[in-house]
Amino acid sequence: MASALLLDLYPQIRLAHIGFVAASGTLFTARAIATMAGARWSASRAARRASWLIDTGLLAAALLLLHVLQLNPFVVPWLAAKLALLLVYIGLGTMALRRARSTASRLAWSIAALACFGMMVSIARAHDPLGILRTWLG
Repeated sequence: MASALLLDLYPQIRLAHIGFVAASGTLFTARAIATMAGARWSASRAARRASWLIDTGLLAAALLLLHVLQLNPFVVPWLAAKLALLLVYIGLGTMALRRARSTASRLAWSIAALACFGMMVSIARAHDPLGILRTWLG
């Protein structure tokens, strides 16, 4: 059972999680644009560290939320979908920021990563594994 203190802190933990999601998406977008423009800062140690710090905070907040709400991401369908898409997003982001060589391929990988990111947000808001697709599919 989640401790009373953590339960009391649920709104703050949720807000931190949402803030880290926004920061993570914003930083990825900025780094992707900068990478395509040839800016060196996007691959700098500082940019990578900022990304690691934000993503670590995001993961910590997510794990706290799972604990407080007593949810198992492997059993709850919408959480399982988010977790699977997180792995896809990491792969797409790696391609966009590090592996792809041409601007066109970086753009394609970046768009795919941002679409994946958007789908994760959609799933989280809807608490449905299909997210916004549920609305479109009827």
